[in-house]
Amino acid sequence: MGIDMMGACVDRLHRETGFTPGVAMRSSRFLRTALLGFVSVAAGSVFQCVFAHTEHAGHAALACAVTLAALGLAPYRWVRAQPTVIGLHSSGLTLWSRTGDMRHTHIAGCAQWSGWLLALTLFGARGRRETLLVAADSVDADTFRQLAVQARRAAASHL
Repeated sequence: MGIDMMGACVDRLHRETGFTPGVAMRSSRFLRTALLGFVSVAAGSVFQCVFAHTEHAGHAALACAVTLAALGLAPYRWVRAQPTVIGLHSSGLTLWSRTGDMRHTHIAGCAQWSGWLLALTLFGARGRRETLLVAADSVDADTFRQLAVQARRAAASHL
């Protein structure tokens, strides 16, 4: 069940079929690695600072553990709050959560970093702004390209 492109069969297993006409968003290894690196550097820095101040490894280890717990919980909650399916439309995006809730949003701005990450500023139905980070490895290349083009056009129209 793939798309035949000039004799090559491309499987797109992450494309949703059925009731949701969208693209399933996979967990991004790029973002998880970046978050893990940030948490590790922050915990190591706290350990070094506390150890230099108190010269007691037990206090430094406790401060490091608290930092790991606090900074480890926030990315976990953020990953769980990310949409699981994204639908591209000419008027904006439709996002589906893990619980099946659907929201329609409009793109108000964007930033793109070298084809790896796309940061979208979205307007929801209630007029609230929210940021959606889409890593290149969380969707297929064609969807990422379409999303980047749509985001640049929408951002240019808001200037």
